[in-house]
Amino acid sequence: MIPKKLRKFNIVLSAFLVLGLFAVSAAEDTAVKPAKKSADELLAFIPAEVALLNDKVVVSRDDVVKLLKPQLEQALLNGAMPEIPQAQIEAVVYNLSKQLMTYELLLQSALAEGGKLDMAEAEKLLNEQRQYHGEEAFQEMLKMQGMSIEEVLKRVAGGMLIEKYHEDKIEAYSKDNPVSEEEAKKFYDEHPDRFEMPASLSAAHILLKFDSNTPDEAEKTRLRGKLAELRKSLLAGADFAEAAKRHSACPSKEQGGDLGQFQEGQMVPEFEEALKKLKTGEISDPVETQFGYHLIKAGERKEAGKVDFAEAKEQICEQLQMQKAEEAFRKHIDELLAKSQHKINLPEPKMPQF
Repeated sequence: MIPKKLRKFNIVLSAFLVLGLFAVSAAEDTAVKPAKKSADELLAFIPAEVALLNDKVVVSRDDVVKLLKPQLEQALLNGAMPEIPQAQIEAVVYNLSKQLMTYELLLQSALAEGGKLDMAEAEKLLNEQRQYHGEEAFQEMLKMQGMSIEEVLKRVAGGMLIEKYHEDKIEAYSKDNPVSEEEAKKFYDEHPDRFEMPASLSAAHILLKFDSNTPDEAEKTRLRGKLAELRKSLLAGADFAEAAKRHSACPSKEQGGDLGQFQEGQMVPEFEEALKKLKTGEISDPVETQFGYHLIKAGERKEAGKVDFAEAKEQICEQLQMQKAEEAFRKHIDELLAKSQHKINLPEPKMPQF
């Protein structure tokens, strides 16, 4: 999963999705045939001026070709696209051009409202990408984009400003248009299946890990003994959460060993079998799993049933609020387009858009 703060970079790298779209048809044909057309031939239909905004060219042929040609050439080289339909190419080009035009529209609007490009923060984000992906993969990403580092920096800075603009609009709309309890209750009543919950277990644990994948009996005896002594102190009144923070090797130690609610089958069998034998609040003897030895404290068991509205209300309100706010932002983009003079010099795709 990409860390949240790195997702901004995907505004620049969104064209990577195109490669996957091009490759769909090839997966169905194991006998790969040579490509009949080159990347230049496939992209020859793109005009010099692709998209205009208020009489200014904001997307040129060079912009589109720079993004798509390296990916097309790579796919052709790999034999992934022996006979790509021209309609598919045209759909990808149209959608990418529309995306780039919308990027420019939102960037202009954000700048008009006082936003500033933060090049230092953009450079910091790029450096985080280098660390996250590794230098070789990072350079390959830039190569596939067909952009210089300076161009990418500017695009990243613009993307970050647009994201802030989007977040500010969402926050303002949500503040002025909160979801009512009546709306939440209506959603709850109309979608009963979404609130049916299977039976679940909960537990906290303290884990002492094996030092190797093949622990000897001496190591096992040592860990069992340490947990046995720890269990005695817990039964005498020591705090389980504090003991987990001090002794556990599981990341859950930060939550006092709490694993939260989970369904049957989510934990390894030895752990789950031991847990099921405990009553709420009871602490197990040391339990061996592939990870090491555990002390398990049984939590609340929940039977299968429907989540009460009171319990679900907050989550419903958050979900509906985001849906309403995003819909409002889409309308905002439509309004910006309606107020502008804009044109894409390409036919709208006849095949489904991506």
